[in-house]
Amino acid sequence: MKYLFVLGRNPELSKAELFSYFERENIQVKSSKSRLNGVLIDISDEKKLNLKVILSELGGTISAGKVFSSGKADSLANEIKKKPIYFGRDNKVVYSVLNFASEEDLSEILEAMKENFRNDGLKARYKGVSGTIKMQTGEVVHGSPTKIMLRDMNYFLFGDKELNFGSLEESYDVEEAEKKDMEKPYRRESLAISPRLARILINLSQVKSGGTLLDPFCGIGVVLGEAMLRGINVIGVDIDKNATEGAKKNIEWLKKNYSANSMSIVINKDSREVRIDKADGIATEPHLGELMLRNPSKEKAADVIHRFENLMIDVLNNVMKGMPRDAKIAFSAPLIKSQSGRISCNIETICENTGLGVYKLKSADISFPIREFRPDQIVGREIFVLVV
Repeated sequence: MKYLFVLGRNPELSKAELFSYFERENIQVKSSKSRLNGVLIDISDEKKLNLKVILSELGGTISAGKVFSSGKADSLANEIKKKPIYFGRDNKVVYSVLNFASEEDLSEILEAMKENFRNDGLKARYKGVSGTIKMQTGEVVHGSPTKIMLRDMNYFLFGDKELNFGSLEESYDVEEAEKKDMEKPYRRESLAISPRLARILINLSQVKSGGTLLDPFCGIGVVLGEAMLRGINVIGVDIDKNATEGAKKNIEWLKKNYSANSMSIVINKDSREVRIDKADGIATEPHLGELMLRNPSKEKAADVIHRFENLMIDVLNNVMKGMPRDAKIAFSAPLIKSQSGRISCNIETICENTGLGVYKLKSADISFPIREFRPDQIVGREIFVLVV
C-alpha cells in the first residue's frame, strides 16, 4: 500500500520525524520517494496505516492520503477515466489536485478526471489547492495547513516516470492544536517550545506509549503535556521554580480537559544534580541563550555555544545513567546568526565527553543535525538525536 504525506515548512525535519515514528511503531517501509514537501511511502501490505491516528501524533506533517492507482501518464489517465474516484453523496463536487508531478502530466490527468465525472453524471468543478507555504529552503509550495483540505474532494498526483494518483484523507487539526495551546492556564510565549516542535522531538526520541520520557529542561511542560496525550509517562525537571509550578498547573489542566492520564513527575531542581532512576528516552529544548535583538559578534556567539555545550555534557552525563542501551536523546541546540555567519554547536565535543553517538535512522537516508530556523531569526535551532 502506498501513502502520500504532505510535509511542513521544513521537509527534512518532518521526514525525520515521520520515519522515526515508523521505526517506533515497527512499520516496515519498503521504499520512499520525495518531491518538494511530499514523500511517497510504500508500506508492507500486511499493515495498513490509520492516518487519522498518525496525523494526530505528528508535528511536522500537514496531511496524508492513500494512492488509488499508479502507472505511466497515458495508462494512468485511461484507468482514471474508468475507475471510481469520487466517494461522496452530493451530485455537485468541487475538487482540487495537489501536484507533485509536471504540469503536462497534471493536465492529462485532469482531462481524465473530467471525463470520469461526466460519465458519472456529476457536476464537478476543479479549483486549485488554496494557500501556500514558504519552505525553509525558500521555495513556495501550494497547500497551507489551514487550507489544504477546503475542497469537497482533495486529490494528489505524485511522480515523474511513474505517476501515483490518490486522495488526501486526513490533515493536521490546526484549530484544535491552537485551542489546546492558548487555553492552558500557564503560558510563556518568549521561552516555551511550540507544541508542533514538542511533538517532533517526542517522535524523534522514539519513546513508546507506556514508556517514560524525560525532559531535563521542561519549562512550563509543553513536551510533557504532548507526551502524556500519547500515553507516555513523563518526568520533567527544571531549575526555575515558577516554570515547574506552571508545568504542574498545565498538566492538571490537561488531565481534566483531555485524555492525559499518564504518570507525571515534575521536579524543581538542577538537572546536573537531580537523580533519575529510569527513563526510556529524552525529548527537550534547553535554554538556547539570551534574547538577542541584533546579530552578535562571532566571539559572543561562540561563548553562548560553548556554555551550552558544557551544560549539555554535565546534564547528559548525570541523567543518562538510568537509561537503557539504544535509548534516543532528541534535543535542540542554538544556531546563532552572528556578524560572521551562523555559529553552531560542536556535537563531536558533546559525544566525546558523554560517550554518546549521533543516531542514524535505519529506514531513511537522513543525517542529524537538521537545521530549523527562519531567515530573519538571530537564534535558530539545530535538532540532534543522540543514542546511548
